[in-house]
Amino acid sequence: MNALNTIKAISDLSRVRILNILAKGEFTVQELTEALGSGQSTTSHHLKILQTAEVIDARRSGPWSLYGIADRPAAQFARNIL
Repeated sequence: MNALNTIKAISDLSRVRILNILAKGEFTVQELTEALGSGQSTTSHHLKILQTAEVIDARRSGPWSLYGIADRPAAQFARNIL
């Protein structure tokens, strides 16, 4: 875990909103897009940043990817900051 990367990843309001949603469970990009009122590419961009920082994980479920809070030190660090 790189604390600076984690802090950078959660320094954006849209990513904080995504984390607040994911704290309730796993969601697809489409569900997150609807909840955020943003475009699919924007939502995917933010998810990729959070994944790279190891704050969230994705798992395949049929044709969909479900995103959720990771069970890693970076995710716990992000929760503590938020």
